[in-house]
Amino acid sequence: MAKRLAITIAGAVSLGSYEAGVLFEVLDALHQHNTNSATTAEQRVEIDVLTGASAGGMTAIILGQKLLYNAGEFAGAYDNPVYNTWVKRISLAGLQNTQPDEPALHSLFSSDLIEQISKEVLMTRYATPPPLPPVRHAAAAETMRLGVALTNLNGVDYGYPVQPDPNGKFIYIRHEDSMTRIADSTACDTAAFWEPLRQAAVACGAFPVAFRPRDVQRSAHQEPRDYPPAHLEPWASDPQTFTYSDGGILQNQPLGIAKNLVDLADQHQQQESRFYLFVSPHAKDAQANDNFHERNADYAHLAMRLIGVVMGQSGFQDWIMAEGVNAKIALLDERAVGLKDAMLAGSMDQAALAATADSLLTLLFPGGQHLSPGASAAETLDQARQRIAQQYATEIVALAAVPGRAEAFRDAVLAFETAAGLGARDTMTIYGVTANDSELAGAGLSAFLGFFDQSFRDHDYDVGRSHARAMLTNPGLAAPGALGPLRYDTTLNPIRPIDHRLDGLKMRDVPPADLAAFKKGVKNRVNQMLRESIGGWEVLAGPAADALLGMVLDRVITTL
Repeated sequence: MAKRLAITIAGAVSLGSYEAGVLFEVLDALHQHNTNSATTAEQRVEIDVLTGASAGGMTAIILGQKLLYNAGEFAGAYDNPVYNTWVKRISLAGLQNTQPDEPALHSLFSSDLIEQISKEVLMTRYATPPPLPPVRHAAAAETMRLGVALTNLNGVDYGYPVQPDPNGKFIYIRHEDSMTRIADSTACDTAAFWEPLRQAAVACGAFPVAFRPRDVQRSAHQEPRDYPPAHLEPWASDPQTFTYSDGGILQNQPLGIAKNLVDLADQHQQQESRFYLFVSPHAKDAQANDNFHERNADYAHLAMRLIGVVMGQSGFQDWIMAEGVNAKIALLDERAVGLKDAMLAGSMDQAALAATADSLLTLLFPGGQHLSPGASAAETLDQARQRIAQQYATEIVALAAVPGRAEAFRDAVLAFETAAGLGARDTMTIYGVTANDSELAGAGLSAFLGFFDQSFRDHDYDVGRSHARAMLTNPGLAAPGALGPLRYDTTLNPIRPIDHRLDGLKMRDVPPADLAAFKKGVKNRVNQMLRESIGGWEVLAGPAADALLGMVLDRVITTL
């Protein structure tokens, strides 16, 4: 069986160019490895899960479709779907070229441009039916599970019982949302399948203020169902339209979505061949702020800090939780080996252990089932016993000589696992490709700076490629139980020389022509906002107002 890789792509704004570089290099390495005649079926590495937030969400959907149906588009390092989208196609000029149908009070930049790019990349395949015969990438599994993080501005109501009143309940409104789909390499090659995912990808990247929120229809009862029925309050209609903003607001690195999709695919089995790749341009930078105090907590500073708190709190929670679970599972494994050794040595009363475990499982599996923390469906006692028997097959074989001994061990370990709140959770082997703001050209201005010039995005794309290459060639990747070793020749697709003068670029370092274009576009948009909100703004506007706005922008530029 091939090794399986789930990829999570973080929110990045203009640093989608960095993530594009990382992902091209990963795809190139896996293509080389999987098509090498020396690579066995067990050594192959196939991508079967892709999740993302914000810019990473759009990239995940683009990759999912292209890997399943348009493998040939990834032949060139500097001419492929992710490079063309995040380096060549998107730009500050295009973002500031807002259209008449885009009210200035709804967005600072052009949401129409994002719509147009998404349609070009994802829906051109279906413009003239039937689509060309699908060509699957060597790195792609036959079935791909896709997911994007969303922030539901309306919220979804869930009702939870209040004791002791049998009719009482409290309503919990959930704004953290997602859209997930299973894409087959043949059956899902239709516009009807990909259009909802395209809409979700655009909504996933609707960064507040910069882009307008996006409406998407969702269903609770019609297939494919978007929400599990447990505790879901009744809807007035189904499907229902919800309005979404950037998924990175509440879950900027949706590793948890990837794990849920993995569980559906793997059923918690063969975890030794399951791996995760986490791609983020921000993971190495400290975000704590020691300069915010009561004396400078005016409205402006407080608003900016609150934005930082919300965005910061949404980052890396899933990764941190996964590392905590890994530590608990490692301890459980250690205890299981100790229990096995004690039973083999005869220092453990088998009958007493079996009776105790049976009593605990009756308590922990009321009605014969248990819902693990974070799981979407309950696991029956029989399913849990089968899973434990497979996960601890080595220990169970060692105990099988004495009747009932292996079963007592199995039930005791299951009781330990359930009582520890681990349930059906698994060890997650996570590789990361991250960056530091000081290495990137587009990290400034809350990661919007890369839109100013293609040279900035080219720089960050190549930095992404170099970071991915360092991970892919790291000796640790060839260790026993690791993803590799990979048969991967780095000379086949060379990386262009990186201009390190662009490392850690600040607003004040941007070429004057780019700054002038930015200021002109912002002035035009602000004037549009004022015209929409103040009918007589043309009377008030003039050289003085223009000069004042110019001074404000200059102050922003010199401080960022």
